[in-house]
Amino acid sequence: MKPAYFLPLALLAASHAAFAEDDPCRDAKTTLEINDCMQKQFEGKDKLLNQRYQDLLQKLRQDDAETADKDKPSRMLMQAQRKWIAFRDADCDAKYQIYIGGTIRNAVYLGCKIERTEQRIKELDPALW
Repeated sequence: MKPAYFLPLALLAASHAAFAEDDPCRDAKTTLEINDCMQKQFEGKDKLLNQRYQDLLQKLRQDDAETADKDKPSRMLMQAQRKWIAFRDADCDAKYQIYIGGTIRNAVYLGCKIERTEQRIKELDPALW
């Protein structure tokens, strides 16, 4: 591994561990272990996001009868979610491209997707709508 890539990887690992005391990836040592662990972590967060989205969508559909057809909150949420997914993917793709030549690229990409997904889970809390 090139020294120029070691520092960002160390910083990523340190910052990731600092935000999650129960970080399931803290014992991962190799690039493959880190990537595999982060992929599983993202898949878990994505599943949680999808459940949160469905819960909110169900809540909004109950309120849909009170609004005009084109302005239904559930329809607007579906459109917003599609746009948010496109934003998340494009944003994280850009970060991946920055590190395209290094082994850290997947960890940066997955870290971005995990972070963005965690934030969206908070934003879609039905109690806030």
